Amino acid sequence: MNMLEQHIREVHSVEPHTADWTKEFEKEFVEVRMTINCYGVIETKKRVFDTEEWERVKAQGYFMS
Repeated sequence: MNMLEQHIREVHSVEPHTADWTKEFEKEFVEVRMTINCYGVIETKKRVFDTEEWERVKAQGYFMS
């Protein structure tokens, strides 16, 4: 499967994500609800990132998925 750039059009919300599985890691996680554009396909999705990854994705304006 090829990875595609998911360009962020709009961020609707960023909330802490504290599901049980996150306790296995020493990182903090956030759940982001956003509208993305992937080669003309526009969708609103939720995605979980660790906080460091989210800062990097925000700065770039896209993530690979």
